Amino acid sequence: MLFKRKSATLAAEPGEALPQAQDQAPARPPKEKLGWFEKRDRRRRRRKVFEEVLGWILVPAIIYLIYLCIQAVGGIPKEIIDFANEIITMAMKGGKG
Repeated sequence: MLFKRKSATLAAEPGEALPQAQDQAPARPPKEKLGWFEKRDRRRRRRKVFEEVLGWILVPAIIYLIYLCIQAVGGIPKEIIDFANEIITMAMKGGKG
């Protein structure tokens, strides 16, 4: 404790009761000691939550940026659409054209 209240002050009124129960914080129970398995499990859980939140933020942002790039160019060029159609038809046929 850095700032400890003095036990009795000169400015205190004679009838004023000194608060003794408020000076001391309630004692905390000792922290549980975790083994390596529990620590690893908590790290994994924390990492999965972080990845989920990052995914829910980044995926829509990337899709929106792709949309903005397409709008800035003026649409998708016809050559790219034709190439994608050729790839899709080859994939449907089994790759033997």
